[in-house]
Order: sequence, then C-alpha cells, then structure tokens
Amino acid sequence: MKKAALVISYIFHPLLMPTLGLLLMLNSGTYLSLLDPAAKRAILFVMALGTLIFPLMIIPILYIRNQASNTQQTSREEQWIPQLIILILYIITFVYFLRLPLNRVIHAYVLSVAITLFVMVVLNLKFKICYHTAALGGITGLIIALIFLYETPLQGVLILSLLAAGLTGSARIAMGLQQSGGIFSGYVVGFGIVLSTLLIY
Repeated sequence: MKKAALVISYIFHPLLMPTLGLLLMLNSGTYLSLLDPAAKRAILFVMALGTLIFPLMIIPILYIRNQASNTQQTSREEQWIPQLIILILYIITFVYFLRLPLNRVIHAYVLSVAITLFVMVVLNLKFKICYHTAALGGITGLIIALIFLYETPLQGVLILSLLAAGLTGSARIAMGLQQSGGIFSGYVVGFGIVLSTLLIY
C-alpha cells in the first residue's frame, strides 16, 4: 500500500504540475491552442526549465551538502532552504515570461504558480500544508478559469483533476506524511490563488 502511495506521490509531484498546467492551456481548444507548435515547445521548455529541471538539479546538491534530508520525513527547517531556492527560481521564471510577447492569461498562470508557492512557503513556517494537493488544486483552478474565460468544454479534464487530487491526498495520508487538514488546506490554497489570479489579472 505504501509503495503504491509513493508511486502516486511521484506521478503527481508538485514540480511537475506547473508545466502540466501550461501544457493543458496550450492544448485546451481555446485560441491559445493556435500558437505555432515551435512556439509552444519553446514556452513549455522555458517553464519546465525554471519550475522543474533547475529545482531537480538543485535538490540533490543540497542533499550532498547536508542542508536537506534525503528522506520523506523532513523537518520544516530542512525543507525551508530548498523551498526558498525553488521560490526564487519560480519568480525568475515569471519575470522571464513577462518579457515574452504572450497572452496575458499565460502571464497570469505563471504568476499564480509563483504566488501559490510563496504563500505555501510562508504558511509552512508554522503549519504543515500539503504541496501536492496545492499543486493539484492549482490545476483544478486553472481548468475552471479556462471554462469561465473561454467557455471551453473541459469538464472531463476537470473530473480527472479532482480524482487525481483525491488519490494523491489519500496517498500522502497513507504514507503518514500529512493530516487531512493539511491536505484540504493545500488544495484550497492552490485552487483559490490560481483561479482568482487568472480571473482578475
């Protein structure tokens, strides 16, 4: 059971979700999907570089320098340094995206990702809130925002995102890494920030 939960945690890892969300936007059936395929690949590469590849390169270095534990059961103090570094990378990614002549909805999404991580880092100084469900809550917020903004028929994808969030939250609880309160709180934070940012920006 715990092995299955671990696999689920890796499949729906928070670092994968920003790029997955952007991939969803660029293939959502809206006019964002009309971008040139080469431009789509370039945009996705930039997003993956700043929010996935660079963070994955930095975390092992922190482990080697004994600044972070190499186990799932890390303390808040051990998690704070990599979280802060990843937040800086997310902010840099957003600033870079602002320099690109892209639709404001794409800029809003990248901004919402950075804001979500910032809020999570601050909240986790005192509470233990789930990053996994925050990331999946953000995906759900993105889907609902696209439905509102473009009347795009993404109800099927919405249901899948809800199932993924429930499955991932259950996996984190089964592994003993989160309580139900932290699971729910993370989801609400990610959902609320991404949805409101895309609708207001």
